[in-house]
Parts: sequence; C-alpha cells; structure tokens
Amino acid sequence: MPHTYTYLFCDLRTDTVLAELPLREVKFSTELNGIGALSAMVPYNADTIPLDPDIATRQARTALYVDRDGVIVWAGIVWTRDLVPGGKAIQAADFMSYYQHRTVRTTLATDPTLITNSAYVPDGQLLYPDQRYLVWSLLRYANVQPYGDIGISVGYLASEPGTGINRMASYFGYERPLVYDAVAALAASDDGFDFGIETYWTQPANNDPPARVKRARVWYPRRGRQSAAESGLVFSSGGPEPSILDYDWPENGTEVATDVTALGGGTGEARLKSSAQATDMLSAGYPLLEKVTTYTDVLEQPRLDGTARADLAAASQADTQPSFDVAADADPVVGSYSVGDVALFVIAPDERTPAGRQDELRILSIETTITDSGGERVALKCGAV
Repeated sequence: MPHTYTYLFCDLRTDTVLAELPLREVKFSTELNGIGALSAMVPYNADTIPLDPDIATRQARTALYVDRDGVIVWAGIVWTRDLVPGGKAIQAADFMSYYQHRTVRTTLATDPTLITNSAYVPDGQLLYPDQRYLVWSLLRYANVQPYGDIGISVGYLASEPGTGINRMASYFGYERPLVYDAVAALAASDDGFDFGIETYWTQPANNDPPARVKRARVWYPRRGRQSAAESGLVFSSGGPEPSILDYDWPENGTEVATDVTALGGGTGEARLKSSAQATDMLSAGYPLLEKVTTYTDVLEQPRLDGTARADLAAASQADTQPSFDVAADADPVVGSYSVGDVALFVIAPDERTPAGRQDELRILSIETTITDSGGERVALKCGAV
C-alpha cells in the first residue's frame, strides 16, 4: 500500500513553515530514552530551487516534521548538512537533542541549604523532589532563559500526578551540567522512568486548522504496553503473510555483569561508592562478573545506590539484544506499535533456528527507511522485558 510522506521545514523558534521539500534516501529512528536520528538528501532541481532549500534547511535553526498520511511520525532539529552530487545531505536529531545544547547555569538543588534563593524553579533555585516534577523543573528552567524557548511544552509534566519517587539532586552552575544528561541520569536510576518529546497534530476546531504540538513527557513506571497480552502485538516469521522478513538474535555475554560498582563524586577514599549484586544469577550458577560505572556529578549516596541497582538490572540483561526487519503493512502495521511496547516475537523453524523460537521482548528502537520508489523498510531493536 503506498503512503504519502510530507516533509515540513520550519523555523526552530517560531515554528513558522519555511518550505515543504521533497526528500530522498530518508531514514529516521525513534529511540526509547534516547535521541532518534534522521538522514536524508534534499535534491536540487527545478522544483526545489525556487523554494530556497539552503535557507529552509539551515543547521541549528530549522525544525523538521515528517508526516505520514496525516500523522507526524518523526520530528526534530536539523544539525548538520553536507554537499553531495545533486543536492544537500542533511542530518537531524529529535527534539530531545536540543537539551544536549542547554546547560544549568545557576545552581539548582532539592536541598535548600545548597542555594541562596529558596523559591522553586524557575523563579528560584529549589527543585521539586518528585522525579516527574524534577524533570519539569529542569526543562522549565531551560525554557524560560532568554531565547531558550523553542516551543516544547512542559506544562503537561506539571499537570500529571507525581510518581511518588523523590530524588535528591544538585546541579552546580559552575560545572555547567547538560540538561539532557541530568534528565537521562534521573531516568536511569532505580525505579526511574521513561522520557521523550511527543509531536502530533491538534484536531481542527472552531474553523482553526490543525496545529503542530511538541510536548515533553515522563512515563512512569514505563512507557508503552507492558506485555504481549496487553498490546496484542505478535510479529511472526511464519504463515502466508509473515511480518518478520529477517532477524538477528545474537547471544553476547561480554556485557553481562553480576556485580556492579557505581562511583560517584569525590576523590580518594572519600569518593562515593555503591555496589549491587545479582544474587539470583549467582545462585543459578553465574560466576562473579564485575563492572564499574562512573557518575562524578552524583553527590548523594541514596541516588548513587539507586543508580548502581539500575546499572545492575541493565547489565544482567545485556545478552538479550535481538533485531528484526519487519513489513510495514503486515500485521502489526506501522503505527500500531511504539517504542516501549512489549510484543511477542515468533520465529518459525528454519535453518538458523531449527526448533523455532518465541519470546516477549520490549521494543527499544524503531528505524524506518523510505525508498525512492515509496516503499518502507522497518527495523526493530529489542531488549528483555
């Protein structure tokens, strides 16, 4: 089934449409708790040159929205461009990448003894302790700085119920920590959350046309549907209309750890340390496999303890990283699943897997490639539930 893709290039700060341009060699990805990327080529021809593609695609100043059949399926910021025969290659990253370019310039903390202005952010320096509102505090702080608002709405974070998980956190202005790194570190803590920027069209109302919306989200405890029974998603390599076209199910123990030590701030013997051990794996027969992680900006022991437990959970599942090439229009069709969803993956017996295999896996990444003929190829990267 052919699908219609539209590519809107907009001014990053005002969201004013600069041009609608055709793209070739398009590939874009969505990542769970990461930053999705897009690469494409803007052709130079009689149709595009009058639209001034050089102005419409300026790096660090342009937002790009990818619309598929009236649904925004990817959005982000053009960061780099390269000259290529017949046009210009562009590389973009989703809107969360903006916060990789924003820093905390004034000390912010949940502990009022570390700050001079005890009013809550953004009027003061005090951070809300619940992890959802802590993220709101950081993004709100970034948005209210002069010229710092690119239209990412953070109000939805404040309107949702708290997670019930309080964090101790401090970000010292003289260190200029990145806002994105601060959010990602909180998310990766034990009993953390998933995060990202949602983009979509509003519904037309009162004769107003649809408008583009981009808003920050925190999902707690996790994003997506958490079992195959809940999602109803089944990808299969068998049957008359298989949804799995190809797969790779590597088994790699090099990143597995049964004991993790997280190092925090400080020096020498005074440096903060926290260890976590997978006693269930050790009892089941695994040997002691040690890993050390470093977080020099973490100065609170409870936060470091949670980080060590989270690192252990990730390291104990590091050998489950299968990937699948799936058909865009076979059931489950593109758009019926998202990163964070859990699906059942069924491999029919074949020469690589003679006995067949099936497992529930969590979708961590979705990468879409659009061929110049209009076809779609979709690649999924998955992990343990």
